[in-house]
Amino acid sequence: MLKKHNVLNFITGLNIGGAEMMLARYARSLLPTAFNPQVLSLMAPGAVAAQLVRDGISIRTLGMQQSRVGIAAVPRLRQTVFQTNADLLHGWMYHGNLAASLGGLLDRRQPVVWSIHHSIDDILMEKRLTRWLIHLLARLSRGVAAISYCSRVSAAQHEALGFDPSKRVIIPNGIDCEMFRPDQDARRILCRRFGIPSGRVVIGNVARAHPMKDHQAFVRTLALLRDDGLDVHGIIIGAGHENGQARQVAKALNLSDRLTTPGPLDDIPQLLPGLDAFLLSSAWGEAFPLSAAEAMACGVPVVATDVGDCGWLVGDGDLVTAPRDPLGQAMALRRILMLEPDDRRQLGLAGRRRVMDNFSLQTYTARHLDIYEAAMAGRKAEANMS
Repeated sequence: MLKKHNVLNFITGLNIGGAEMMLARYARSLLPTAFNPQVLSLMAPGAVAAQLVRDGISIRTLGMQQSRVGIAAVPRLRQTVFQTNADLLHGWMYHGNLAASLGGLLDRRQPVVWSIHHSIDDILMEKRLTRWLIHLLARLSRGVAAISYCSRVSAAQHEALGFDPSKRVIIPNGIDCEMFRPDQDARRILCRRFGIPSGRVVIGNVARAHPMKDHQAFVRTLALLRDDGLDVHGIIIGAGHENGQARQVAKALNLSDRLTTPGPLDDIPQLLPGLDAFLLSSAWGEAFPLSAAEAMACGVPVVATDVGDCGWLVGDGDLVTAPRDPLGQAMALRRILMLEPDDRRQLGLAGRRRVMDNFSLQTYTARHLDIYEAAMAGRKAEANMS
């Protein structure tokens, strides 16, 4: 019988976001392996927790009101790590990484693995507390077994800030290509659900409202395409857009009836294949955008800004533009939208093949299992020498 090792995954919360969704799918993929996944949410679990529960994955929480680990939370953290009988601790994002390292020190000094899901184009653009945390993690990085970066750009940026380069492992986000796949009925379903005229070209984006996502540029790009004579419609799926900047800019540009903002949705795999194109308009902060890779897996052509490893993901320089450049984004999208339908479909399928060959969930899981096994072997060797 396969001997199971308990791996406890630390994350700030479980609201809808790229790293949170990646953790949920990754944890499910671990179930048949030698590592039994458990999750510790520092704050009260959000919507993604339901996916973990459905998969039978144990979730615990410290119930913190803020993401930083205060003195009052330390005894609860130690008790939780002890109760899970964790053999390995895996941090996700900055606060989760710090909590994982602290948990290892408080309990049995289990091997600790970090995951970094953020890029830092300019550290001065980060909040003061985030800057302090990044510098603290840089000092602590020598004590972890490995640091999994989902982006080559992110790894270089963090190492320039003092993260131990000997711990680097590049593992780009992995996509479940059975969940995200082309569907010829998706467009009809998408248009009917949101009342989009069937003749319009639908351009999508999946992200919460945040300045780094630059949804103002997304809307300005739509306006440029409309002014160029294209019958376009935009849809942004994610939280915070009801009265956000995207809607404000759309109103100013007389584009309100051509922008749909339905909020966060849980059936994105069924909707993404209905898009004619996907536009990632982010200005900074992306490492390896999950939503763009998911759209590619669905056979949807993607135009992305040159942030993080978007260029590596997309693989076609003609589809990668400068950040904060609606005109460049409009030109790239226009080239896609003016293709004959079969040529556009072949372009989308080429993107799907790229994801399947390079960025699958199976590869993501296998690479992390290699890290886990090496970390466990290293800790065992240390114990034998002591």
